[in-house]
Amino acid sequence: MSDEEDTTILLNHGNNNIESIANKSINEDYQCILERNLKKQNPKQHDNLIPLQNVTSRNQNILISIVALLAGIAFGCDMSIIKPMAPFIKNEFELNCFEINLLIGIWFMGALLGGLTGGIAIDSFGRRWTMILMLMFLIFGTVLSALVNHYVLLLISRIICGYSSTVSTLSHCIYMAEVSESNKRGYNIILYQLGAAVGFLMTIIAAVFTTLDHQWRFSLGIIVVPALIACITTVLFLQKSPPFLLLKRTKNVISKTTSKGSKHTIFEILSIMVFMMILQQTTGREQVLYYAPRLFVLLGICSNTAEVTALISLGIVKIFSTILSLVIVEKCGRRTALITSATICMTTISLLSLLATIDRGSYNIDIEDTHCKRIAEKNIQNIIPIGSPPPFPLLPTPLAVIESTPETWTQIKASCENQSVVFSEGFTNGLRILAVTTLLVYEAAYTLGLGPVPLLNLSEFFPVSIRGKCASFAITVMWTTHILTIETVNKIIRSMTLAGSYLFYSFMCLITIFYIFLFIPETKGKSLHQIAQELNKISIVTRLCKNVYSLPLICHIKWIKKYENTTNKKQSILI
Repeated sequence: MSDEEDTTILLNHGNNNIESIANKSINEDYQCILERNLKKQNPKQHDNLIPLQNVTSRNQNILISIVALLAGIAFGCDMSIIKPMAPFIKNEFELNCFEINLLIGIWFMGALLGGLTGGIAIDSFGRRWTMILMLMFLIFGTVLSALVNHYVLLLISRIICGYSSTVSTLSHCIYMAEVSESNKRGYNIILYQLGAAVGFLMTIIAAVFTTLDHQWRFSLGIIVVPALIACITTVLFLQKSPPFLLLKRTKNVISKTTSKGSKHTIFEILSIMVFMMILQQTTGREQVLYYAPRLFVLLGICSNTAEVTALISLGIVKIFSTILSLVIVEKCGRRTALITSATICMTTISLLSLLATIDRGSYNIDIEDTHCKRIAEKNIQNIIPIGSPPPFPLLPTPLAVIESTPETWTQIKASCENQSVVFSEGFTNGLRILAVTTLLVYEAAYTLGLGPVPLLNLSEFFPVSIRGKCASFAITVMWTTHILTIETVNKIIRSMTLAGSYLFYSFMCLITIFYIFLFIPETKGKSLHQIAQELNKISIVTRLCKNVYSLPLICHIKWIKKYENTTNKKQSILI
C-alpha cells in the first residue's frame, strides 16, 4: 500500500470499513474500497487536510520544499550563531572563560532535552502542530536571546532555542517523509539539511561583518526571519500528515492487531539506527575540524584569519556537497550515498594521518581553551620583558571551543601584513595544497552521505504510531555521542597523537562501511508502507545473509543461502 493510497483512504472517510480493513491481510492493500469512490470523495471540512482549499497539489509540493529550506536555515543559524558571537557577548556581560563556554555548550543541553521529550509531542499532538509550536518557541527564544541583559536569562533562552530546534528538526523531517511523494521524500529531507548548511555559512558571514559589541543582538535576529516565514506558511498552507490522521482513526484497531513480532522488528530497527548514529559521530569529523585552521596557516594565511577562512571554506563546500546529495540520494539510493561517503572519508582521513605525521608542527597544536589561553597570555606578557618571544604555539584550538576575534575584517587584514607565519619543516608547497584539498574533500564526502542520510533513514524506517519516539531516542543518542566526541578530542590527541587518532578514525570509517552494507536497507523509490512491510517481513539475519551472499566471492557458498531461507518471518500489521 502506497502513501497515496493511505491518503485516499483517509479522504474517503472509511470509518465503517476500518474493522473489515484490519481483518484483511496486508497484501490486499485495502482492496475493499471501490475505485469510483476513491475518485469522487472529497475531504470534509473537519478533517482540515488543507487549510486553504485553493492550494493545488503542485503548489503544495513547492510550499513543502520552501518550508523545509527555511526551517533548515533557522536551525543552522541557531545552532552555530553563539560561537562566532562569543567575544562580543563576553565583553558586554563581562564573562569569564567558564561562563562563556557554558553559554556555548548549554544549547546541547536543550537539544538533549528535546531528544528525550520531543518524540512524545510529535506522536501525541501531530507533526504539523509540533512544527508550528516549535517554530514559535524558537522565535521566542531568539528574541529573548537578543533582548536580555542578564546572563542567567541568556542561558535560559539558549536552552529554549536548543530544545525547540531539535524537536523542530525531528517534526519537520517526519512530516516531510509522510507528506512527500515516494520519489521526492529524500529530496525534501535533504533540502532541510541544505538549509542548515546555508544557515551555518550565514552565521560566519554575520560574524565577519559584526564590528561593535551591541551588533551581536542584531545578528541573532536573523534567525527570526526564516523561522517566522516557515511558521506562517505552515499555518496557512500546509496540510496535516495523512498517515498520522489515519493512525488516529484506526488507533484502537491497530493496537489490537499488532503482533509481538512487530514489536520485535521495531526493536531491531531501533538498535540498528542507534548504532548507525553512534558510528556517524565516530568517523573523525571533530578531529578533522580540529586540524583545519592549521592547514590554512600552512598555506600562508595568518593565524588571525585561519579560523574564519577555514569556516567559510568548509561552509561553501558543505552547501555544494549537500546539493549533490539531493541528486544522489534519489537517483542512486541511500545505501550508495552512505557507502560512498564513508569510503571517501576513510581514504581522506588516512591521508590526513600521513600528512599529520609529516607535519612536525602538529605536535604543537594548542589544545587549551581559547578564552582561558588569551587570559594566560596577557598575564605572562606582563611579566616577560619586551622583546621576548611570545609564549604560545602558533596553532589554534579546536573549532568546538574556538571564538572569533573581535577585530574587524580590515583590521585583521592589516595585522596579517606584519605577522610572520611559521611553516612546518616537512611540508612543501605541494603538500600544503594537498592537505587543504584533502580537508575539503573530507567535508564534502561527509556531507554527501554520513551527515544527512541517517536522519532521512530515521524518518523512513519506523512505523507511524511510534515514529516520533523512536527517532527522538536515536537523536538523543546522537547528541550524547557528539558531546562526548567533542569533550574527548584533546584527550585522544594527547594519548594517540594527531596522526594516530586519524588512523583510528579511519578504521572506524571502515567499520561503518561494513555496517551499512550489512544492515542498512535501501528505501529509494518505496512508500513508507512498503518500507515498513519489508522490514517486518525480512529479519536482520535474513538481510545480512542476502547482503553477504551478494558478494562475488561468497555467492558460491550454498549454506548461507539455505540459512537465509530458514530465517524469513511471517507478515503482520505494522503501521
